[in-house]
Amino acid sequence: MTPIRPAIAAALLLAAAAAPAAGFFDDFDGTGGAGPAWETATWHNGPPFGCGFAYSEVWKDAGRMVLNVNAGTGRCGEIRTVQKFTYGKFTVRLKASDFAGGNTSFFLYTGDAGTASHHEIDIELIKGGTVLHTNVWKAGVQHYRQFPIAAGWQTLGFEWREDSVRWFAVDAQGGETTLRRQAIAVSTPMQLMLNHWRGDDGADALSFLGRWSGGGGPAYYDWVKVE
Repeated sequence: MTPIRPAIAAALLLAAAAAPAAGFFDDFDGTGGAGPAWETATWHNGPPFGCGFAYSEVWKDAGRMVLNVNAGTGRCGEIRTVQKFTYGKFTVRLKASDFAGGNTSFFLYTGDAGTASHHEIDIELIKGGTVLHTNVWKAGVQHYRQFPIAAGWQTLGFEWREDSVRWFAVDAQGGETTLRRQAIAVSTPMQLMLNHWRGDDGADALSFLGRWSGGGGPAYYDWVKVE
């Protein structure tokens, strides 16, 4: 057998590292917590988050994942996949909360926020679920755009490729409308995350989410898919 030259071997390793991860689907059937494919957050991120993540605010109900903001206890919900992904098409059907100062999200994440290790691709529904915030962070630097969006159930997603990220909406017939395309190269594997939280009414939270109204309640996720 002909030996593989070092340069060829390095290229093969690079190609393997950049290959898309296996697909993923969860329709959140059953009862109880998030399930074995997910980790549930049990910590407080600090500013601009105005609540701490807890098991008590994550549960399944009628085939949906519920992530709750509990205005009375100061607790909220976040889950992330055990699996990491590199490239792919990420789609969610969700219904954001409608109270002021809240955030309902679907995103990829890795690293320490604001540092060179921080990479992230975001869908966040803010301002009572009427604004879609799209963002990609590379090495702690963000590139965002916002769009008005109707309240209620939405099917949204992003397609992460080697050289770009494309955000899209899906209509009732399954047709896609591209909302935005950002030329950017991000290749670090990331976990898929869902969270629902409120701002702390500090300066960063006020500029991003607006003032928290004192409200709370659930955000719903019908299904998530990676392909």
